[in-house]
Amino acid sequence: MAEDPITAENPGYETTDADIKPLVNSAISIAVLMAISFVSMIVLFKVFAYYQPLLEDDPVPPLAENRIVSNEPRLQVDPPAQKKALDLSEAETLNSYGWVDTKVKVTRIPIDRAIELVSQGQVPLITSSEAAE
Repeated sequence: MAEDPITAENPGYETTDADIKPLVNSAISIAVLMAISFVSMIVLFKVFAYYQPLLEDDPVPPLAENRIVSNEPRLQVDPPAQKKALDLSEAETLNSYGWVDTKVKVTRIPIDRAIELVSQGQVPLITSSEAAE
């Protein structure tokens, strides 16, 4: 199929695809809408900042101090490292001698030694009903 020659009446491309006036109107409308949104957000934040002190008069619950144990972050910053530190702490507690309560004179012994003593019958095994008394 032969191509049509390029002339003044046939410039080689379509001239009626998009009219520039609706495109410019849409762009201006979107720009105005964005400007109004930004100004509205600034006004809204200023209103919130003004009313915030007025809304903070709620009384603190009496047990709030018991719930909040420290000011440290509550999220885990490095969970694997914290788990490793917990495991080391638990291993140290389970595998060492130490005082549980010096006033009552209760001590702890390593778990392996406790199992050995209980299995040999040298230390009586305390059941849960005896511990509750």
